[in-house]
Amino acid sequence: MKSKILINSILVSSLLILFQNCSQKGFNASTQMQSTSASETTNQQDNPDNSECVNNCNDSTNNDDTNVSDGNTAPPPSSKGIIFHDNFESADLLTTNSDGFEWLNTNRTSIVNSDQYVVWNGSLINNGPIANRQWEGYNGDHSMRFRYPANQYMAEQRFSLGKPYKDLWIYFALRVPINFKHGTNSPTNSKLFAIWMDGYSNKGDGSTVIWEYWNSGDGGSNVTVHYSPGGGGSAGGHIQSTPFIKYPEDQGRWMEIILHVKASSKNGVNDGLVELYNRKDGEKTFTQIHLLENIQLNYPPTGEPQGWAKGYLMGWSNPSFSEDTEWLMDDFTVSTSSLLPQ
Repeated sequence: MKSKILINSILVSSLLILFQNCSQKGFNASTQMQSTSASETTNQQDNPDNSECVNNCNDSTNNDDTNVSDGNTAPPPSSKGIIFHDNFESADLLTTNSDGFEWLNTNRTSIVNSDQYVVWNGSLINNGPIANRQWEGYNGDHSMRFRYPANQYMAEQRFSLGKPYKDLWIYFALRVPINFKHGTNSPTNSKLFAIWMDGYSNKGDGSTVIWEYWNSGDGGSNVTVHYSPGGGGSAGGHIQSTPFIKYPEDQGRWMEIILHVKASSKNGVNDGLVELYNRKDGEKTFTQIHLLENIQLNYPPTGEPQGWAKGYLMGWSNPSFSEDTEWLMDDFTVSTSSLLPQ
């Protein structure tokens, strides 16, 4: 009798496992069918319309102015002061926080995944798979794509922090395009990142800090920084030009970037601070690229915001690229305390 009971118990357990496996396979098949249907319904191809600016396209930036990660990369840095983090695994640009952080309108930006699908460009599109892409995320399956069509100048993602901050650290992982070569049309500067208070550069009474990368003369790039101390003036000259991207060695290589902007303790005081660090895939430590100390980074004289409030990633490229070129960005993190590894 005990043998029969044991045999019956084993049979029941086996049937339960088989049922669970079948149910899971059915769920996966259903999910795949829904994905295929979405792609067929939209009937979109991989063209600029998949990631063009959706709304407010006139809100653009100051126009004058294959080695994939090997899996040994460190996770994004941790900090008690983190106020926002987005690894894009939600497959959209809807992640927010209690302060009301918001990704603004897409402008040739989109969320892509490692299955080579474009899954979001202001709304769900699930277009793919797109051939001849390498869209692996830095620490997951998804990343934000910045798509510069050949001889076109703009791909940019703006954001609003939801409330102003006087001292901010920002981290993100950035993948150099697999076919990267810096353009030669003059001037050769392209936007990398900007952050401001009430208005960009001379459009605001508060400060703005901007990082840009320039042709280094050999197909690679040097990175510079410049800033407006506030008062309605434009950002000053580009300073601290430093090697940033090596050509062709860094094609397809991920790098981690940490930015630090600290406004003056009060208007007119020279105690503002700007820093840039980076660490390329395979490197053990971060390298400080920029350090601006004892500078004025003033606030608007009246009203809000009294601190850093908005910014953008990438943006206008004066030289453009000779062929379609795509950057990937992942693990965007904002903190009120240091994001450097301790």
